[in-house]
Amino acid sequence: MTSSAMPGRRGLALLAAVLTLSACGDGGEAASGARQNATASSTAATADSERSARSQSVLDNAITDDEPGCSAAVGIEGQVAWTGVHGLANLETGSKITDGTVFDIASVSKQFTATAVLLLADQGKLSIEDSLASHVSELPDWAQTVTVSDLIHQTSGIPDYIGLLEDAGYAYTDPTTQEQAVQALAEVPKLQFEPGSQFDYSNSNYLLLADIAQRVSGQPLPAFLTAQIFRPLDLAMTMDPKLAPGSAVPYDYDDGTGEYTVAVSNWEQIGDGAIQTMPSQLVRWADNYRTGKVGGQALLNAQLAGAVGTGSDSGDRYGAGIYLLPDGGLTHDGSWSGSVTSFHISPDRRTAIAVSCNTGNQDPEAIAEGIGKLWL
Repeated sequence: MTSSAMPGRRGLALLAAVLTLSACGDGGEAASGARQNATASSTAATADSERSARSQSVLDNAITDDEPGCSAAVGIEGQVAWTGVHGLANLETGSKITDGTVFDIASVSKQFTATAVLLLADQGKLSIEDSLASHVSELPDWAQTVTVSDLIHQTSGIPDYIGLLEDAGYAYTDPTTQEQAVQALAEVPKLQFEPGSQFDYSNSNYLLLADIAQRVSGQPLPAFLTAQIFRPLDLAMTMDPKLAPGSAVPYDYDDGTGEYTVAVSNWEQIGDGAIQTMPSQLVRWADNYRTGKVGGQALLNAQLAGAVGTGSDSGDRYGAGIYLLPDGGLTHDGSWSGSVTSFHISPDRRTAIAVSCNTGNQDPEAIAEGIGKLWL
């Protein structure tokens, strides 16, 4: 073993070269600096290559070649530093997942809906202290006690429309519309608790925020998001409850039989989900939480202002469609009809990790954790 105080043979040779160059004056110092920079760049490139290989191994160890799989990406300050894939996008055709395969990111979509509402508030077109009733008049009297802020922070007390439609006999394979979901809420006689008194995650909150955004802006939420967020940030994203052509086919898994079945939903609701994209685009979007390129500092402040405790042991709080962790990191996951996604942003906002899979049999959270240990 070579002592850190006594350089080895290679270290002595490099040290001698540095001393020789230093004796040559400024030109030697410049050459030495260039050599050091080149060495540092080479070392960094080697480290990135090793991290990339080990990140791919995390995916490879979690997924077999003949089953639905996952796509993952790491972003650093808005640049895609690594992407990896493993598994099949379509079991019937045998087509593999690629880094261009699109996934339904489910509830990870909520932060975009919240961002749309906050942008409208910044434009003076609404206030987050407005009552729900002032924008959606067809709801019962309880809507007068619920604010837009309650919807954003999941403190409204409004029951989840998914359970209401299920109780009405609708399966995920049955077509159901945004209007049907709102009508189901219009038939709710009372709230589950006083608005603002506690946190309770309900997809109804973001379904209603989508309606508010549409009524206030005068255009459908998907069009608003495209014009105000996706296009300015050059993101390959769409909001559409129907799977885009070439998307990963979602699958349910039967633990008993070990078989996969197609799990495409025909529900048409938006706001609480429905964004279609790739992990590489999510980690690029993540940098807006650092730069405020869209929305500026006002949006960055509003996204986390008033974040409420979720009551979990982890101590996380819920901001505008995103969880704020005690260490300052941001996160949200999503799961809908066979599609699952995990999304994380580091406390310093420099690094983001996203993993999307086309079956709930995969664990994107565990995969993201494994990859995160290599990059954070």
